[in-house]
Amino acid sequence: MKLNKELFKKLNILYVENDGKIKESFSDTLNKLFNKVFLCSDGLDALDKFTQLNDTSEKIDVILSEYSISSLNGLKLLFKIRDINKNVPFIFITQETDVDLLLNSLRYDVTDYFFKPINENEILKKIEEACIARQYEDEILNYQNEIEDYFELINKVAILYIFDTNKKMIYVNDFFIELSKYDKDDILGQDYRSFFHYEMPKPIIKEQSLILENAKKWQGKIKYLTSIDSLFYTNCRIIPVFDENKEIKKYVSINFLTTKEENEKREFKKRVHFDLQETKRIYTVAQRKIDELTNILSSCTDYDEFKESLKKEQKETQEYFFKLEELEKKVKKVKDKYDLLTVGINKKISQISLMINEMKSVEEKTNKKIITVTDDIKAKDFLITRIEKEIGIKGSKISDLEDVLEYRKTQIKKKKA
Repeated sequence: MKLNKELFKKLNILYVENDGKIKESFSDTLNKLFNKVFLCSDGLDALDKFTQLNDTSEKIDVILSEYSISSLNGLKLLFKIRDINKNVPFIFITQETDVDLLLNSLRYDVTDYFFKPINENEILKKIEEACIARQYEDEILNYQNEIEDYFELINKVAILYIFDTNKKMIYVNDFFIELSKYDKDDILGQDYRSFFHYEMPKPIIKEQSLILENAKKWQGKIKYLTSIDSLFYTNCRIIPVFDENKEIKKYVSINFLTTKEENEKREFKKRVHFDLQETKRIYTVAQRKIDELTNILSSCTDYDEFKESLKKEQKETQEYFFKLEELEKKVKKVKDKYDLLTVGINKKISQISLMINEMKSVEEKTNKKIITVTDDIKAKDFLITRIEKEIGIKGSKISDLEDVLEYRKTQIKKKKA
């Protein structure tokens, strides 16, 4: 039988046995496999050892105990251990076949039990299975804690809401409630797009719906309207979430509020664009006037007077041209800063996307490990069923013995008579 020796080398075991020969023999095997082996001969010593090491780097990972030990028998030791740690694997070795003992041990979540004489390989295999199951349980708990941490982090820095495949809101965080000025009950159950500003371009909303229905991510800018008719802008990323059958279950919308500086830059860019258009318009008008004056000069006798007027118009046109060049430089600087800011925002959004993908991966791993734990529970149910069958068989044997005893009593009475 092949054992996971790499796993055993990371584990510490508490072995409780009052039979010196058995303990010496089996402890040799355990010392070769486990990181550390702690040996005890009675229950109180074992309880003290477990309590002493519980919060240290040498804490006990699995307990293997004889039932018939002094000071504190194996069942009472199990009770005490479960008060301290409800999950550590605990395996009984016993010569007892008392049904009440076995049922009580199962009630206190004994991992398994073996009857003497022991089979070392079977015990080691059970220890391996129990420790792997315990590791899965610990990992599931850690993953759940990590998911909660990620979710809490996103809740603190982003506007977050979730909607179903019918586009109805099913979750919204406090940040969104605070900004939108709506009550939570007024948000849940509503179409998430009903909170968009009515000036949001219809083609963008249509494109967003099409992309999401095709199970793809959507990213863009959203303009929202609050209940008091104020506005706020966000950089939005909507991510589909799938179930175990790869069908879309819901959508998560993560929004980052655009900064005051970015809004000011947006307004400045609009003003610069307007000024640029106005300057071009003025330049065009001036050029048209120059052309008109040139035509007039060609037919005018007072040439010097018109020539002076032309120079004046040319000078004004030159000034407009210089203003146009300055504005174009300013536009270029603003564009460069805007592009730099956009790169930073996209990087942050990519990081959040990676976090969401990790959350999805964690959720899939958690589901797999829950299945493993469920299988372990089924195995325990099978063990209980086996015990019940053994009880039935032994009850039948007792009934047969009672019949034999009654028969012999009848025979003895007949002989005496």
